[in-house]
Amino acid sequence: MHKIFASLRFVSIFTLAIVLVGFFSYKNLDKKHFYVENPSEQSIPAAAYYKNFPQNEKSPAVIELGLYIDNLYNLDLKSMSFKARGWLWYNWTKLPMIDGEIDSGQMGLFDLNFIDETSVNQVISSKQNIPYTSNSGVDTFENDTSFDATLSASSLNLRKFPFDKQILQILVTDPVHTSQQLIYKVKQFRLPPSRFNMPAYKLNGINFAEEFRIYTSNFTDDSNVLLSNDSAEVQSQASFNISISRNTLTSLLEYVAPVVLVTFMTLSLVRLGKDYWEVKLQTASAAILSLIFLQNSFKQGLPTLSYLTCMDIIFLFAYLVCILTFVDGFQLELSKNAVRYNGLYGKLGIAIFIAAPIGIFAWLSFPL
Repeated sequence: MHKIFASLRFVSIFTLAIVLVGFFSYKNLDKKHFYVENPSEQSIPAAAYYKNFPQNEKSPAVIELGLYIDNLYNLDLKSMSFKARGWLWYNWTKLPMIDGEIDSGQMGLFDLNFIDETSVNQVISSKQNIPYTSNSGVDTFENDTSFDATLSASSLNLRKFPFDKQILQILVTDPVHTSQQLIYKVKQFRLPPSRFNMPAYKLNGINFAEEFRIYTSNFTDDSNVLLSNDSAEVQSQASFNISISRNTLTSLLEYVAPVVLVTFMTLSLVRLGKDYWEVKLQTASAAILSLIFLQNSFKQGLPTLSYLTCMDIIFLFAYLVCILTFVDGFQLELSKNAVRYNGLYGKLGIAIFIAAPIGIFAWLSFPL
């Protein structure tokens, strides 16, 4: 009876340890705060910027911006990138100025979060900006730019992989003008579901935000470069956000089921008698090698990470169960009184196998 209680305590402590690992991983994450005097590069909401600098809201040229995605495809977790093809349309009533002079040469060229600018295809539709009169009677110009490029997905968080939810961002800035010369006002974002082509994921929704990108560098000494004293360079940024998630059933069948099957087949030998200790050793050894092969195969599609994923936690439970099964067979062979051996390590493996879903659910429950 004492050994049974000791086994239950071990399982409880191990499960609690998994929960604590997830909790402290969450607590140690960098929270996204919007500090005006943050010395590092950041993006802050437009409302937060204008709250501190209301005098800058009316001076720049306003460019109304819209985005239509014709194809969103080829999400590559390993390189943390994806591909997008579409159009940016824009209209304006006055052109931005640099040093008091109008600069129309850059209108229609955008900086996106390109991962490789050498392969960017960006074409302005019309060489002449199209004039029209708005409903309010103001002379307005419009144009659009097509693009096809590989974009960075640096915001990917794979802690819950393969049950992860992601936000893909298309970030649009101007390559020349600062926020005192030009700001974006986002009017529209369209991504038809039929244009979403990432088979492993489903499209949950889209939204957009108006932001300001802050560059706290003056190429000499950045210790005194701050947003608060207006010494940092600030650019208007339009953020188009795409929410995606994996299909749970697909993740279970593709990733979890092979691990569970290998582990369960090993665990099914625990109840065999003392005459089968050699079978336990061989099967557990083969299972551990199979788990190593599976883990390496799964990791080939992921980048090198500095943190654990949910899949790592699943493998951790599987390794522990298989090792305990191996020890159970080894202890059975070494026991001088094998007839009375109660298979403590095997029972402990069964207990951990049963408790594993609790630890995994706890890991997924934290907002990592």
